[in-house]
Amino acid sequence: MPLVRNIFEQIAKNEALGAFIAASPIGREFVHRVAGGEQVEDVIEAAQLLADAGRLITLERAFHGEIEEAQSAVIFADYAMAISALASASLARISEIAMLPELILGGRPRTGPLRDLCEQAQISRVNVMIAIGPDDLVDATLDLVGGLRAEGFEIGVTLQSVLRRTEEDCETIGGRVRLVKGAHTHGTLERFGQGIEVDKSYIRCAKALLRTAADPGFATHDPRLIEIIQTIASRLNRQKGSYEFAMYYGRSTGLQQRLTDSGEAVRVYIPFGPGWFGRLVGGLAERPTGLVPAIRSLLPGA
Repeated sequence: MPLVRNIFEQIAKNEALGAFIAASPIGREFVHRVAGGEQVEDVIEAAQLLADAGRLITLERAFHGEIEEAQSAVIFADYAMAISALASASLARISEIAMLPELILGGRPRTGPLRDLCEQAQISRVNVMIAIGPDDLVDATLDLVGGLRAEGFEIGVTLQSVLRRTEEDCETIGGRVRLVKGAHTHGTLERFGQGIEVDKSYIRCAKALLRTAADPGFATHDPRLIEIIQTIASRLNRQKGSYEFAMYYGRSTGLQQRLTDSGEAVRVYIPFGPGWFGRLVGGLAERPTGLVPAIRSLLPGA
């Protein structure tokens, strides 16, 4: 898979290709299916349509690669605009913003702008979710989340079932937690090597989260894992709505609707901003084995 990963990484860096795709009629239709748009007003329109369909909303300002200082200021400003727009559209209580740790902790730490954003989000009743990124940022991210929670901010965090440490983290971290399989395929932390092991870890971690008083969410498009989690939740007397399923915008729309119709809470991640192309393709580079399921999930009715 290293060759496949390298190919996708090179494609992700090609900003001109993303612009070319978005400029074509077929490309524009595809972009509207997988990204909220380049401007904040575009993503709010997409969020409103999803809210009308009973979904919860997560906005993520897309970027790919290393962040220059000037670019980070633009990204934080876009997040601030998104929070204000969500509040103005009466979407705040069902919405959150999601941030990658590379923006906050990569290179020069930007905890000051993050704290300002958290204050704005808390006043507006918009949740904040911080992802777990590369191995060298995992401990720093958990420390950051713990510190912000100690200051009174209700900050959520994602955890990766690919890491062997995560089951213990799920048992102790509390609060708002979202479980993902984990896209980073290499690093210094101990991890499971086979897909079946990652899935088994995901189920064990899900049990740990559902047993605690945590506010858990499960990011997956895998119907089999979703069914298992629903069974576990039922056995543990967790009511529908006390946990969430999270999926990407434009993917598994049929599954999203079926879960919503059955009373489950479904959250949809909407990437926005000029970096949408690199973010989308870069995600496939991180886990190229998920390419076929990802493409399948884009099909109508999936």
